[in-house]
Amino acid sequence: MKNADAGRLLQPQFSTAPACDERPEFLNEMRADFVGTLSRLPETLLVARDAEFYVEGQGQETKLYGYQSFLKGQSSEPSVLCGNSKEEGRRRFALFAPTLIDTYKKPKVGQSLWQFQMMTDGSKFSFWNLKSPSFPQKEQLEAWIQSAGAQYKIYQRSHNEYELLLVKKDGETTQYLSIRYDAVKSLK
Repeated sequence: MKNADAGRLLQPQFSTAPACDERPEFLNEMRADFVGTLSRLPETLLVARDAEFYVEGQGQETKLYGYQSFLKGQSSEPSVLCGNSKEEGRRRFALFAPTLIDTYKKPKVGQSLWQFQMMTDGSKFSFWNLKSPSFPQKEQLEAWIQSAGAQYKIYQRSHNEYELLLVKKDGETTQYLSIRYDAVKSLK
């Protein structure tokens, strides 16, 4: 298993995708229930359900949009839904985000931090993610996200559904990552 993941890192699978005509809907949604910070969440376990990753370069020349479901029974492979790139050579975009958030004072399972990668190679694209070993267990998740250069907002979408929206600007490029979570009492 580890060798397969390392293979994707060193030799990503590139494929073609239709051109991105519009920005994804998740960027334009109205979100009413702004929680504030991760520290203001109630004691719960948030388990990632799906993720949408969008990269946009200034001047609209680079656009990449990917989706992944974490639900069992659905295709769990990340896929590039659309992409535009006029640049020659490879470019890589990456964001770290939690796929498991444990807000209990005495953690039940702890945090799980993943690295999400979107890459271009001319007119071909790749999207993948991998659990990251880089999160120190004693560090606060909120402090770690901010130290990685991303701004975030967390929303309560329904009684047991939350969304974490990360935004990272790097030069002329902006990366957006939306992860939707189900709140659960325990993992079975």
